[in-house]
Amino acid sequence: MRRSLLFAAFFAATGLATSASARIAPEPRDCVLTVGPAQMSFTAFQEQKTHETFCRHVPDAGRTIIILDAHQSELRGMTVEIRIVRNVGQHEWNDDLDANTEFTLPARKYLASNGTASFEYSFPRDGDYIALVRATSEDGNKEYIGQYFFSVGETIERFLAAAAMLVALSFVCFGIWGGKANKPPRGPAGVAQRRVV
Repeated sequence: MRRSLLFAAFFAATGLATSASARIAPEPRDCVLTVGPAQMSFTAFQEQKTHETFCRHVPDAGRTIIILDAHQSELRGMTVEIRIVRNVGQHEWNDDLDANTEFTLPARKYLASNGTASFEYSFPRDGDYIALVRATSEDGNKEYIGQYFFSVGETIERFLAAAAMLVALSFVCFGIWGGKANKPPRGPAGVAQRRVV
């Protein structure tokens, strides 16, 4: 019974760590941002360090290639502006936009040929960021805004997720060890013997 409770506590704590790290290591289906009625995939590479691809969490600051792929053809006919913005907890996408912008890809029809826009940016520091996509129709009657939240390097969120996992594992190990230490000794026939006080 005690062991069952310990494992239940472990899985509960692990669940907290998993939810905290859900934005850190998502499934590929989560690498999507919504731009008006359309969607785009977000992919990041750091080819000088690894051949892996990333989306919600880029492991290190530095040179990074970002690729945005449009899922619907509507975006191909639109002018697109792309920004990398520091995530400082702003309530609206345009709050202090210029002050928080780290990089801007000027408005052009980047998606016209194959629906893909790619660019390179060297992140100067670890932190939380937003890839902001602003798509405007040729006649100016439609404007779509898309935001994709991601992190770079060691952020407080990653630290808290790792700490929660460590606490959960320590709790389980201590519980199992403590349970073994408190077991009464068994006789030769496997019958528990009473302790004499």
